[in-house]
Amino acid sequence: MSRSRLSLLIALMVLVSLILTACGGGTTTQPTGSGSTNQTTGSEKKRVTILGAFGGGEADAFEEVIKVFEAANPDIDVVYTGVNDFDTQIVVRVQAGDPPDIAGFPQPGGAARLAAEGNLVPLWPEIIAQIDKNYAPFWKELATFGGTPYGVFHRVNAKGFIWYNKPAFEAAGYTVPKTWDELKALTEKMKANGHTPWCEGIESGAATGWKGTDWIENIMLRTQTTAAYDRWISGELPFSSPEVKRAFEILGETWFTDGNVYGGRQSIVLTNFGDAATFLFTEPPNCWLHLQGSFVTNFFQDSVKADLDNKVGLFVMPPIDPNVTPALEVGGDVFVVLKGRDRPEVRKFLEFMATGAAADPWIKLGGGVFPHKDQNLSLYPTAIERQVAEAILAAQAARFDASDAMPAAVNAAFWKGVTDWASGNRDLDTVLAEIDAARNQ
Repeated sequence: MSRSRLSLLIALMVLVSLILTACGGGTTTQPTGSGSTNQTTGSEKKRVTILGAFGGGEADAFEEVIKVFEAANPDIDVVYTGVNDFDTQIVVRVQAGDPPDIAGFPQPGGAARLAAEGNLVPLWPEIIAQIDKNYAPFWKELATFGGTPYGVFHRVNAKGFIWYNKPAFEAAGYTVPKTWDELKALTEKMKANGHTPWCEGIESGAATGWKGTDWIENIMLRTQTTAAYDRWISGELPFSSPEVKRAFEILGETWFTDGNVYGGRQSIVLTNFGDAATFLFTEPPNCWLHLQGSFVTNFFQDSVKADLDNKVGLFVMPPIDPNVTPALEVGGDVFVVLKGRDRPEVRKFLEFMATGAAADPWIKLGGGVFPHKDQNLSLYPTAIERQVAEAILAAQAARFDASDAMPAAVNAAFWKGVTDWASGNRDLDTVLAEIDAARNQ
């Protein structure tokens, strides 16, 4: 090959290399954070990266939280990236040796698995002291895996609320029950007045039945200790045990007594869980009480959502067994530090997340409630959100959704079992035995 041809070939190779470098290779998820995606910016800022599951308006609200931190810490950039397939992405990145600094888990189960594998950083004394001061004790307990605390809760939610049409309820002279016996008496009073007490529906496509499992979980949290609830999740307390069977029987009394549910027993399985909530706000109400989580307001009619405080009332499902301290069923985002990412700026941001200052920006925007004792409750845009937050702050004990924490086969059998039982296709003993059998499959 001549020298001129060799020089031309080298020049072409350099040109191609430059083009490829400019274009880059592969695809990346674009972070939604306000910071630079480089390790340092021109001003040599430190960077904290966070991977989480929420996007859209929730990511926008979290950005407002980040802005407050960055304003107080101008030497730190925080970059949040939200992904739809978070559970997959966090595992892939950890296995590839490229974890984010912080991960926000929508359920603690995934964080617990990473902790068991040695991929998380245990919380340090300063932040543990802060959590002990600013959270109810159960929040640290829920983020403790294998006896070691790893996580900080931020935005949370709760289930077990009973919702009602506020103007109609008050006009009828009804009062909020404080015990299970008072709730049963209210149910009978409504029927005597010609009112159908309960709006109910558990249809949800392939997930039909989950709404019924929420009922059972909330009853279990009012008839059994949290230790027994944990044993139920692990399988040590089988579904066929007297404790769990009793929870089903209490629900059966509510659902299956003539006149208790709008549309009768058969309608429970056929009615969509979201549609059932709207029956409260017909004129007059088709039914008067509806059990659902704090997210139920998303399913109300637009006219109701536009005037929540005047049209909607709620109370927490009352205690059932006077010898049991009732626990609240909760959910929430738990933030953890990944192994190898334990830097001062990372610690500083996680410590910030444990303060009310990290809750207040999102509170102002609406759409989130928080467990921090020092949050500013007056910032909630609706009394409904404030009431949910107050219920969370007042809870003496709490646990996550049991069915979500059970093995997938048991969870599916639980959904199906509740559905078969409600429809009358299976008797209770058969249903409980079938759910137990799913654990051994």
